[in-house]
Formats: sequence, C-alpha cells, structure tokens
Amino acid sequence: MKRTLILTLAVLAAALAICVASLFALNGTVDEAERLQSLAVLASQEGDFSGAKTHLLALAEFWASRANLMEMLASHDALHDVDAAIAEAQICLECEDHDDFLRTMSTVRAGLEHLKDEEALRLANLY
Repeated sequence: MKRTLILTLAVLAAALAICVASLFALNGTVDEAERLQSLAVLASQEGDFSGAKTHLLALAEFWASRANLMEMLASHDALHDVDAAIAEAQICLECEDHDDFLRTMSTVRAGLEHLKDEEALRLANLY
C-alpha cells in the first residue's frame, strides 16, 4: 500500500513537472515573439522600415526555429494563424504598405496572446 502511494505521488510529481516545464517553454517562446513583434511595429511607426524588416525577419526566423517545440505544446491551427500573419506582414512590409503592415502585426499579436491564453495552466483549460 505504501509503495503504491509513493509511486502514485512520484508519477503525479513527474506529470506536474512536465506541465510546468511546458508552460515555461510556451510562455518564453510567446514572450520573445511578442518582444520582436513590438520592436518591428515601433520601428515601422518611427519610419525605420529597414529596422522593421530586420525585426520582422528575426521574428520569422525565431518562430520557425521553435516550430517543432510549439507543435507539441499548442494547437496546430493557432500556430498556423500566427505563421500566416507573419508571412503576410512580411509581404506588406516589402510592398511598403504601412497600414496593412500594422493591421497584420496586430493580428500576429492577437494570435500570440490567444496562444498564451489557450495553453495557460488553469482549471478551465483542463475541460
């Protein structure tokens, strides 16, 4: 009986540790993506389109480098929405369409916030 209880608690502790590690990995990735997104928007608003392109390229590369990890942690559709919005923002920036670039970057930000909210470790997300 005592061994069963110890084994059950050990499995519970391991599962909780995996959940917490996943949460930190997801939040760290989303926070860095939000930071890069903000830098690109600020550069664009200041009229520095080359700086905006640099930050947007860094965002796209960062997002692509974390794709495999994020596929394990979050919904494929939510990840695809962010990826598509980043690609659309790159096109808008190449065409020097400032208004559409800002609109698309707000879509990127909303997608990142949705990911963080959707995958948060809370009771409502367990159902």
